[in-house]
Amino acid sequence: MTKKKRPGHFCRICGERKSNEAFSGKGHAKHICKQCDALPQDRKNELQIVNRIGFVGEKYPKSRNDWDLLEKYAKNNKYPQAKEFALFYLNMSGRQISEATNKIEKITHTNTVTFSELDEYTQEDIADDLYERITVFFIKKSYLPESKDKLKILDKVCKEVSKGYGDQLILDTRLENLFDEILKSIITDLE
Repeated sequence: MTKKKRPGHFCRICGERKSNEAFSGKGHAKHICKQCDALPQDRKNELQIVNRIGFVGEKYPKSRNDWDLLEKYAKNNKYPQAKEFALFYLNMSGRQISEATNKIEKITHTNTVTFSELDEYTQEDIADDLYERITVFFIKKSYLPESKDKLKILDKVCKEVSKGYGDQLILDTRLENLFDEILKSIITDLE
């Protein structure tokens, strides 16, 4: 069975798939539609960079080259829209550019929050994540997590939540008790 080819062409400037009629004779080979071909060269360059940043930003996981590309465009003052777009993806990942040094830095969380202070939906997400991490640990290691393993798993969960939530999640007794409850439920499921 052969793969069906999608109709039209892909414009590398605007990032859209358009009909054949939207491309001129030379536009087919260059992969630039008539509408984008009429734009000034600086605008074409900026749109092409924005399109590239969009592809890299949506990619998961990102390679070192992808991060370097985002950092390069975030420092570039020539194309403000591309710079803003690259900064958006860097900030989503917990990175920012220092205005003074123009270097990428990790965002440091100023506020701390405990597990008890989180809303119930976030708590349920954390409980699901803990269940999955403990299960994967048991499958990979063939033994139940000990106290040092428990701390490593909880530390990873706290870091993941801090990335997504924005504030730093600190370990508290309620989170440790949740870990123990989930571990007990996994043990009873295994028996």
